[in-house]
Amino acid sequence: MTITETLDTLQNWFDEHISQKATLKLPTDTQITGEATLVHPATFALYVPAKDRIPPNVPAPIPSLCIQLMEGEDRTFDHKRKLNIRICLSAWNPGEQTGVTFYPQNSETDYFHKRYTQGDEEPTYTRNLDGWRDVWNFVDFCLATLHKTDIIEGFRIIKEDGIKYGPFTEDGAIWDYYPYWHSWITFTLEGGLVANVPDYSNFL
Repeated sequence: MTITETLDTLQNWFDEHISQKATLKLPTDTQITGEATLVHPATFALYVPAKDRIPPNVPAPIPSLCIQLMEGEDRTFDHKRKLNIRICLSAWNPGEQTGVTFYPQNSETDYFHKRYTQGDEEPTYTRNLDGWRDVWNFVDFCLATLHKTDIIEGFRIIKEDGIKYGPFTEDGAIWDYYPYWHSWITFTLEGGLVANVPDYSNFL
């Protein structure tokens, strides 16, 4: 499997097993009032596109999950390939909007928003800094999925090397791009190395 095929395969796997099972707030650039719109996070490979470059079927570049290949190693002697993978997670949450709550529930599949009814009251919006919980709920859900998964499309997760995670930082400080929230997860995959790789020189 080529590197591009591997990234396409990983993108499809994470979209099916994580993104399509999560719901996060859809950003609005107009007016933050009333009930938030919830969407499945988009799944990208390598790069998160800008707003003017997103595919037509993607409502926004955030919330999203992006699979990035940070480093690879081919061990031709024992026919093994190692891939250091970073998952970039992003969410948008400016505060509490009626109709949803972003606190995690009891089930391992319910890390995300749950709708509730507030009668006939007018929709309200309360600005706060608790929106960071969204992206860390997203991290928790990804970790829970990775912990119970040993093989991803033929690649073994090298769990003995650990699965690391954290916030994005700059000069030692955590990114503050309110109301956007970001975090990352890193782990290593190992798979077989195909000895006879087709000649792609005509495409370069």
